[in-house]
Amino acid sequence: MNELWIPILSVICAVGMPVLLGIIASYMTIKSKHEEKMAMIEKGIVLEEAARPERKPNRYNTLRNGIFMIGLSLGVIVGMAVDSAFTYDSDWFFLLVPAITIMFGGFSFIIYFFLSRSLMEKERLDDEKRMRLEE
Repeated sequence: MNELWIPILSVICAVGMPVLLGIIASYMTIKSKHEEKMAMIEKGIVLEEAARPERKPNRYNTLRNGIFMIGLSLGVIVGMAVDSAFTYDSDWFFLLVPAITIMFGGFSFIIYFFLSRSLMEKERLDDEKRMRLEE
């Protein structure tokens, strides 16, 4: 009977205690931030969230994700083609396909950056044109 308690206590101590401590620490952090904000409101201090200008959300998340997925898949295809085209004697060439995949993923983020920048610039110019027409 005593042998049954050893694995139960080890699981509780190894998994349960860190999870419980994480929950307690999160609760205490959230509670202290809330109390601090409430005290600032009672004293009449303007909160930084209200004073901060409103940010525009990124409207091109799906474009970014699509370009990234295409880049990753092209990287896998090119990496597999390069890997099957050559025979290697080194121990490091098993990393060829992941390296090419990551490289193409990086290229896709660079393409997304330039594409989204030009789209945002076009939107900004359209907004300025619309503002001039409204005046």
